[in-house]
Amino acid sequence: MIESILYKTAIYCRLSLDDGSLGESGSIQTQKMMLEKYCRDNNFTIKEVYIDDGYSGLNFDRPAFKRLIADIESGKINLVITKDLSRLGRDYLQTGYYTEQYFPLHNVRYIAVNDGVDTLIDNNDIAPFKNILNDMYAKDLSRKVKSAKRQRALNGLFISAQTPYGYIKDPTNKNHLIVDEDVRHVIELIFNMCVNGKGAPTIAKVLEEKGILNPAAYKTLKGSTRFAKLQGTNHYKWKAVTVRKILTDMVYCGHMENGKYKVENYKTKRRVKVPDSEHIIVKNTHEAIISEETFETVQTVLSARHYPAHHEHENLFKSILFCECGKRMAIAHKVRNNKKDTFYKCANHENNPHECPRSNIIQYHQIKTIIEKEIFGIIERLRHSEKVFESYVNRIKKDESKDKSSEIKKTESRINTLIKIASKLYEDYASDLINERTYKELLLRNKQEQDLLEQKLQSLRNVHENVTYKLMRLDQLKHEFNRFLDNVELSSDMVNSLIERIELSYYTKAEDGTKHRRMIIKYKFIDDSL
Repeated sequence: MIESILYKTAIYCRLSLDDGSLGESGSIQTQKMMLEKYCRDNNFTIKEVYIDDGYSGLNFDRPAFKRLIADIESGKINLVITKDLSRLGRDYLQTGYYTEQYFPLHNVRYIAVNDGVDTLIDNNDIAPFKNILNDMYAKDLSRKVKSAKRQRALNGLFISAQTPYGYIKDPTNKNHLIVDEDVRHVIELIFNMCVNGKGAPTIAKVLEEKGILNPAAYKTLKGSTRFAKLQGTNHYKWKAVTVRKILTDMVYCGHMENGKYKVENYKTKRRVKVPDSEHIIVKNTHEAIISEETFETVQTVLSARHYPAHHEHENLFKSILFCECGKRMAIAHKVRNNKKDTFYKCANHENNPHECPRSNIIQYHQIKTIIEKEIFGIIERLRHSEKVFESYVNRIKKDESKDKSSEIKKTESRINTLIKIASKLYEDYASDLINERTYKELLLRNKQEQDLLEQKLQSLRNVHENVTYKLMRLDQLKHEFNRFLDNVELSSDMVNSLIERIELSYYTKAEDGTKHRRMIIKYKFIDDSL
């Protein structure tokens, strides 16, 4: 009954889209009911319920989870309960960080009901292995999902979440497209204008002048919530890039083209463009809006106008490059004298100048050169200086651990001795061998020493756990870098596997008139304390 008063309990439920195959037992509602019953049975009073529905366990950037962490920081929560460890997360390093380091450092008890994990009780030896198994499960699941998607693509099925403008999903078969008759004429108009020599910017202007809703606005009108954030913008404003995308999509002549992008890293879920030669094309899968002859004519017209390939450069730093204002920077292109200039810029400056007061732009080749030099420099040092890494590891062990295990044992032994002394003092007092005043004085001293030793013990354990965690992360970092020892060129896999975040500051002018900017590279498996 004491526990229900002392503990401010949070139950956390998570379900990813991939977990939907688990059926009712894996549903959010079932998780919640199970955990509520567990709390009733164990006299835990629930302070708050946190639910992340449709979020992957590999990514801890979840709204409810972030709210839970904020509430822990403020002291609102000191007990977290999940159905099992996988609900907390499937990335074994990140999950291990919360269970082995974050929760203990914040005096938060953690219980994973089905796995029998309770950080209050010394029964957590299995937790690291469970975390690794959950991570392996996520990797295997990702592989199976990829395989299933590929097979469906080879069968000519529509497998995307969003239908292309001009089509809707067949009510009787969600993997089959049917023509959206309300905008068929718009698609025909776009292709006819191109055949007659009009370029994408001109076509976009004509569509705006005719008062035709752009695809985002049209889909919002039809009930889509994906583009809700665009409310308030010009619903009739068409972009040239949108027009070009329509003009180059063979879906409009009745063919299905899948596999344009792939997810290289199952943890980051980052998509990268696949070469055109590797796309999966199945012909005549649905009704065409324009003829194949018209489509081919349009491709010839577009080629003759010398439109540069939109993705000449692989977007290596997508989703990891951030402006000083905190927003992600996006890749952009400009054509000058028939040559394409590719760069990253912060769009927040144009859209919200009060949040991003200065323009922040960096050339693609410039940032690529910097990151290549940085990463390959580390790889080269690892290749030729294995001893350097080992000496760094040994220094961490020596400087921060310094026989902490022995000191922990000594401190625990002294605490146990003090407990026995306190018991003996009571016996002496009860037997009238010492008076009450002496008993209370000695007992107070005993308690004061115990309190100091308990604080020292907690500090020693925290240092010990922190060192263990650091060494684990360093070993993982070394492993990731070693994977790329034979690479000669920067790849998206390298960037995604090694780098967590790149922060780019605004330019500042020095006294001599020269301009400078900072670029901070935050590697995965390395925190600020390393």
